Amino acid sequence: MKIISLAPSNTEILFALGAGDQVIARTAYCDYPEEAKKIPKIGDWINPNIDEIRRMEPDLIITSTIVQEKLAQELKKKKMPVIHIAPKNLSEVLKSIETIGKLVSKEEEAYKIVNQMLIAFAAIREQTFDLKRWPRLYIEEWHKPPMVSGNWVPDLAEIAGADYALAKAGQYSKKISIEKMKKYDPEIIVLSICGLGERVNPDLVKKRKGWEQLSAVRENKIYVIDDSLLNRPGPRLVSGCRKLQELILKDLK
Repeated sequence: MKIISLAPSNTEILFALGAGDQVIARTAYCDYPEEAKKIPKIGDWINPNIDEIRRMEPDLIITSTIVQEKLAQELKKKKMPVIHIAPKNLSEVLKSIETIGKLVSKEEEAYKIVNQMLIAFAAIREQTFDLKRWPRLYIEEWHKPPMVSGNWVPDLAEIAGADYALAKAGQYSKKISIEKMKKYDPEIIVLSICGLGERVNPDLVKKRKGWEQLSAVRENKIYVIDDSLLNRPGPRLVSGCRKLQELILKDLK
């Protein structure tokens, strides 16, 4: 098959399935695994070059999440072979891996990946059994304005052993007010800003009016996690969950 992946998560899944050699084009943000960087870029994941996509005559185009819903609709109107993958929680992420596996005739590989992820999440959850308490955690997906991470991230926070009451699994990330932040008073703040990886300065939180009153800011418990480990609905969510738990266990020492 000739596949065009228009989202980093899909690219990661395709390579994990062993179908990376079928990907003929990717977005500028599809940077993992390293081999993916050798594939020709087709633009960014909001405004890819549709004329170039048509010229390449793909057998399959895969889009992802609410961000690309309009793009997927546009490609369908142009009679292009697009499949839109839009998981909203962790269970749907796992199902989406199986869906992509079926699309590229890699069902067995998809099953193995999902099973390995379930085993890994179970092992992480097991570490929470002896926790005396679950610290209040705030994860920020975007900073202008501040937005609390939703979708599958609340699932990851719960598995890791955190109180994550500001957002529910399956609900989109949303703006958060200083009033709600003060009421919740997070003990740990994690910055996982879309598209910035680890290039985030924790000082951006400290400079916000009113945020200096929060426990996590007063105690300097502001951390950065590469957004690709939390915001991309693929196999590496396991790594993101582990990093969250490391911070939680560190806080409880």
